Amino acid sequence: MKNIFLLLPFVIGILLLFQSCKKESPIAPTYQTITQSLKANQSYQFDLGTFGDEEGANISQQAVYFAISSIDKDINTGKAIYKYIPATNFVGTDEVEIKSARGSNGSNANNKIVYTKIKFTFTN
Repeated sequence: MKNIFLLLPFVIGILLLFQSCKKESPIAPTYQTITQSLKANQSYQFDLGTFGDEEGANISQQAVYFAISSIDKDINTGKAIYKYIPATNFVGTDEVEIKSARGSNGSNANNKIVYTKIKFTFTN
């Protein structure tokens, strides 16, 4: 009986150790699509929101028919803005995909990943 009482704290300690080493399952990324119909030579901006120091956004699939396709941070508001200007007189379709990463607490990686695909249609 005495051996059982000595063994019980050991077993509980081992169970707690394995539980604390268990990794959290990653959160699946979110996907969204935005469709924009614009006139030739018309520019477009998309507000990605604000990001913390270890968070951010980048272009994961670049557009093809552009003069400017970039993400810039507004120093006054701290917001990230995607800017797209089509190639001169371009008529047709183009698309870009942006990856946004949020959820970092400074010691862990970002756990809220959002892929935003923007599909453009340019007409005369």
